[in-house]
Amino acid sequence: MLKSHLLTFYLVLISFFHLGAQPEYPMLKVSENHRYLVHQDGTPFFWLGGTSWGMAEYLTREEIQLYLDDRQAKGFNVVQLCAFWGKRAENPVNFFLNPPNAYGHRAFDEESKIPAVVEGGTPDAPNDYWDHLEFILREAESRSMVVALLPVWGRRYVNATHKPFDHAFFTEESMKSFGNFLGGRYSAYTNIIWVMGGDVKADAGGDFKPYYRSMAEGIIQGLTGEQVAWDTPSALWDYALMTYHPDGAPYQNSSTWFHEDVWLDFNMIETYNNRDDVYRAVTNDYQLDNPIKPTVNGEPGYEGANPNNVITLGVHMRRQAIQTYFAGGAGFTYGGKIDSLGNGPLWSPSNNWQSMLNMEGARTLQYTKLFCITQGWVAWLPDTDIVELDEGEGELQIVAVKNTPRNEYYIYFPESRALEIDGDKFGDADQLVTQWFSTADGSYSKKEKLAIGSEILAFKLPEDWSDGILILKIQST
Repeated sequence: MLKSHLLTFYLVLISFFHLGAQPEYPMLKVSENHRYLVHQDGTPFFWLGGTSWGMAEYLTREEIQLYLDDRQAKGFNVVQLCAFWGKRAENPVNFFLNPPNAYGHRAFDEESKIPAVVEGGTPDAPNDYWDHLEFILREAESRSMVVALLPVWGRRYVNATHKPFDHAFFTEESMKSFGNFLGGRYSAYTNIIWVMGGDVKADAGGDFKPYYRSMAEGIIQGLTGEQVAWDTPSALWDYALMTYHPDGAPYQNSSTWFHEDVWLDFNMIETYNNRDDVYRAVTNDYQLDNPIKPTVNGEPGYEGANPNNVITLGVHMRRQAIQTYFAGGAGFTYGGKIDSLGNGPLWSPSNNWQSMLNMEGARTLQYTKLFCITQGWVAWLPDTDIVELDEGEGELQIVAVKNTPRNEYYIYFPESRALEIDGDKFGDADQLVTQWFSTADGSYSKKEKLAIGSEILAFKLPEDWSDGILILKIQST
């Protein structure tokens, strides 16, 4: 009974703060062709994210600034984190329900299980957990960075399927009220993408789809002071940008459960232990047309992870990123696990995590971003016809896109090997201008001209390159 009264008081309090308030649109929205994200003025937004799930619980203000400064310098413009994450240690097994952050503040009141709010604090002098989370949002905003914010790690606290690191903390009703709280508390911040889920299938351990839909409704209520329904179109949904973070099964993702829901603006996949499935998983979502929605690879294999006894290195991160973008993906989020000295994990920043910031994958993804932006990535179309001879498979598949406005093809070589292309693929054109781009250091080779006819054309990655992109400019003399 006490919990019910507190919950009612809490909802009334949030509604009170919205009297007369004018909500703002988020920084980003979906493009008119529904393939990628744009700013409100229509300017394309190229998503290159970094993962720091436990940032709000582990890091001090100074450490947060260090992380964001480093990521911004490397070209990252999104940071993925969880508001209510849950610290854990595996040796010995130890799980902290409602753990304190770096300043000793806990997210929830221990008895009522509603957000523990203490008045009078600021982001720079926090009185509670939520002041500190606001510090992260503010610092990201000052760097023109977006926060992909998971309200709660669903695998632990909602579906509770992460034994022994879980506890069924939320009901469907409290999911809505928590969303309401967060929407109201942070309504001034337009740099938030709201991410339901949290490394979990929506039907894992039961049907939890109503829980996440309820949270989405609550966020809009918190932002606008108005009620919405997850299955009913409304202009109020435009006041938030939302998606869902699934687990590592690449072909069961947000589109599996929520693709037609009006609150889900774009899809998100996780390919964590499945590096060979990146291109096909993104392609599957790209081909959905009822409706068309962008797709982001929100959690690929982490650098330093060891799936199938193969350490994920910088080249593996580039392969995953480029295959994501070349398959038509709207974004890619980097993750780091541990380094060769055992530092980390970076995704739950502890144990000398700072030393991992300069790992090769994180350092070199800026060159992938550079290539995509300078080569007009918004006009690309995945091309499965230009490469059909010895294209390879899995993460070693050679993939290509066509940039029709520029009359160019871009072909990614994930390793050093030869590729043959039938000259007839280029129609009546009689000349190609070829050039290579190094995804490892951002350099371009010298341009060369190549006469074409109906013969087979052979290409090979330059010597000593780990991977790279071949640019083919089609010309008629």
